[in-house]
Amino acid sequence: MNPQQVSTLFDYHYASFDRIRQCAAALSQDQFVAGSSYSVGSVRNQLAHCLMVDTRWLARLNRQPPPEMEYTDFSDQATLWREWEEVQDQVMAYVRQLSTEELDEVVDLQFPDRGGLRRSRRWQILVHMVNHGTDHRAQILALLSGLGAATFEQDLILHLWSAQG
Repeated sequence: MNPQQVSTLFDYHYASFDRIRQCAAALSQDQFVAGSSYSVGSVRNQLAHCLMVDTRWLARLNRQPPPEMEYTDFSDQATLWREWEEVQDQVMAYVRQLSTEELDEVVDLQFPDRGGLRRSRRWQILVHMVNHGTDHRAQILALLSGLGAATFEQDLILHLWSAQG
C-alpha cells in the first residue's frame, strides 16, 4: 500500500463522517443520546466510540499511551464535533507524512486483554481504522434512519467518483 492510497482512504473516512455530521444535525438532544441495544448504543455513543478508537490508534502508532475517554465526555453534538475536528486534523497530518517504508514497518503493540504482544504493519492498522469507521457508520446510518433523519450511501466508489468531478 502506498501513501497516496492510504491518504485517499482517510479522505473517504472523514468525508463520510462529515456527511454523518450533516445528517445528525437534524436530531434533537434526546434523539442524539437515545439508547439502542445494538453495538455501543446511541448515535452519540457510536460517534464517540469512533472518535475514541481513532484517538487510541493514533496514540499507539505514535508510541504514546492511549488516552482514557468515556462516552459521557461528549454530552452534546457541539462538544463531540469540536473534539472530532481536532482528532481528524491530527490523523490526517499523521497519514499525509508517512512514506512507503513507514507504512510497511511492523508495529509492536501490547494488548494484555488480547493475548499480549500483537504485531501489525502500519498500513494494516490504518486500513483497520477506516474499516472500523465504515462498520460503525453503517450502524449510525441505521439509527439515523430509524430516528427519521436523512441518510446516504457510503460506498467508497461513490466517494471516489464524486472526487473526480
